Amino acid sequence: MYSVKRICYQLIIPVILILISLMIVWKWPEIQAQFKSTKELKAFLVLLPVLPYAIFSIGALMGWRYNNMGLVMGSCVLGLSYFISLRFSPGQWSNTFYEAYIFLFPLNIVMCSMLIKRYIFTLKGFLSLFLILFQILAIITLCGQIDYSSSAVVSKIEGLIPFASIHLDDFSTGFKSFLKMKELVIFKQIPTPAIISFLLSLAYLSARFLKNRDILLAGYIGSLSAVFLSAAANRPEAAPIVFHITAGLILIITNIEASFFMAYNDELTSLPGRRSLNENMMNLGKKYTIAMMYIDHIKKFNDKYGHKTGDDVLKVVAARLKEISGRAKVYRYGGEEFTAVFQGKSAKESIPHLESFRKALADSQFVVRMRSRKKSTAVKRGQGPIEKQNQVWITISIGVSEPGKHHPTPEKVIKAADKALYKAKKAGRNRVCS
Repeated sequence: MYSVKRICYQLIIPVILILISLMIVWKWPEIQAQFKSTKELKAFLVLLPVLPYAIFSIGALMGWRYNNMGLVMGSCVLGLSYFISLRFSPGQWSNTFYEAYIFLFPLNIVMCSMLIKRYIFTLKGFLSLFLILFQILAIITLCGQIDYSSSAVVSKIEGLIPFASIHLDDFSTGFKSFLKMKELVIFKQIPTPAIISFLLSLAYLSARFLKNRDILLAGYIGSLSAVFLSAAANRPEAAPIVFHITAGLILIITNIEASFFMAYNDELTSLPGRRSLNENMMNLGKKYTIAMMYIDHIKKFNDKYGHKTGDDVLKVVAARLKEISGRAKVYRYGGEEFTAVFQGKSAKESIPHLESFRKALADSQFVVRMRSRKKSTAVKRGQGPIEKQNQVWITISIGVSEPGKHHPTPEKVIKAADKALYKAKKAGRNRVCS
């Protein structure tokens, strides 16, 4: 349930922006007439075609500032896409720049998505830039009106490869024919190879998004969809501008959202972190309960099974804490400690929810994937002793406190809850103390 909510939340920004863009393109004649009737708005209409370049520049500068190659390259690819969609019209046999761009664009977006969080000045960064430049050179060479027989470069190549100009001319003609194939007529403006390229790229990005739950991937999915709608639209005067603005905004907003998420949430468990807790503490009111929780014997667990398995334990506990009853807000306090805040509830009202969680966790078994599992066969994995060795139980100690005479502020309530937690550990762990 939590995963579904998170997926919907991450997709809501691209979906809303695309829906607004569809409405604007649909109503463009009326909007244009309204703009032309007002002097100030008429001036904005003149400047509107430049706005996408400004947005792409902001995206590229953001990527440069935060050393995010994916955002830099994504903004550049969108800028190139916008330029070609304005400069070249589909269906002209004299050149197939538009068809080549619309076929390669989804593949370039996929490449940009692979550069998420990659540094700019790295080998992958330079290779990606070289690949974009190579594509531009290849499109100009193969898709334009060029007489290969009179080309100085081709004549030199013919010294090594006989009849190079004839072969290049044949390949260029075949490549143009391939790009213009229209066996699928669902979208008349988009050739079949480009539709297949879009669908495969969208499927690949969607599969990665569902696996990783990364809002940055949602941004690339939204940008890809916006440019596809730009190519498919019947309003060439408005669609490229509106949908490319949308694509640029989606990339920028999802990157800002990702930065916000990283600042306020714990990367390992996806729970809100200490900064989120500190902000929430300033808005608690007078009636609330704070519980400090510690996973029992986690250090011994790490020593025995390794820190990677220990991280898996933290993820399991965090996933269970997200479902705790009583409308508690749960945070990762740090290390092996978690915090639950029951706003509007006293300690007496909150303890039953904590007890219910503690018992449910203690009754659940955790299966450790030991190294010996990898070496054993599929048949041996299901046999007795190995399975028993891999089963462990996780328990948690909890300290609870609420505002009082000696601890009136949230900071002091947390300290009181910490003392109660120490009391729970000293009393034998796997219990709730107040």
